[in-house]
Amino acid sequence: MAELDTLAQADLRALRTATHLLADGGSADLLADGYRSMTQIRGAYRRTLQSRDIIAAHLVRDQGWSLADIAHVLCGHRHHTTWAAAVVAWADPPAFLPDAERLLYPAQRAVQELRELHTLATGAIGDRLEREHVCPATGDGDPVQRLLAVDQRLQQVRTFHDTAEAARDVVGATLVAHHGWRLRQVAAIAGADVSDITAAYAVAKLSPPSDADSGTLRELARLTEALESEADRVEMDRQEAEEALGRAVHVRERARA
Repeated sequence: MAELDTLAQADLRALRTATHLLADGGSADLLADGYRSMTQIRGAYRRTLQSRDIIAAHLVRDQGWSLADIAHVLCGHRHHTTWAAAVVAWADPPAFLPDAERLLYPAQRAVQELRELHTLATGAIGDRLEREHVCPATGDGDPVQRLLAVDQRLQQVRTFHDTAEAARDVVGATLVAHHGWRLRQVAAIAGADVSDITAAYAVAKLSPPSDADSGTLRELARLTEALESEADRVEMDRQEAEEALGRAVHVRERARA
């Protein structure tokens, strides 16, 4: 447990710096840096949730804490006992966990900061994608290099989009599988097809119930939509690059004739 907590804290310092740089517009490559930040934030968040939830479950099962006590620490509302029960039931704490109460509070602070970084990163990436579209270009104007650059950007956008969409679907499925939310309601919030959410059930059942909330779902839905729009724009760039290459080839062939 101590090792997991130490790793999360080390990750947190680096993630804090990278995410604020992204939000301040200091990233030269939005897609590469945004993808890296989101992947690292999601990974660190889930690891820290798992660590925190194990501590919480131990306090309830072995040290006499009530579900209301745990709900108060984890989400600030003592009456959210149904949510707390889902979190505790999913975790598998050890029978012996020294200093569990002392460990809970820094773990909860790390969870809160990572959750805030998730909001900051998704918002910053979505805002910049909606505001900016930088068409890849090569210094010498070579149409072949231009097409290769556009293809590379399209691959970046699609990879990022597919990753964000998968995370969105798992969060939505987690709300259904662990918290009893209505499937169609979740799909509507996510901007997804019902089949997208149901396809993520198997992964959701292995995910911590605490990983899902409506705010996270909305953030990932907006990011997915922004990336989909960017992919459409890059597809148009690719069409133009292919046409430019075709014209260049035609000019060369005529010059040789």
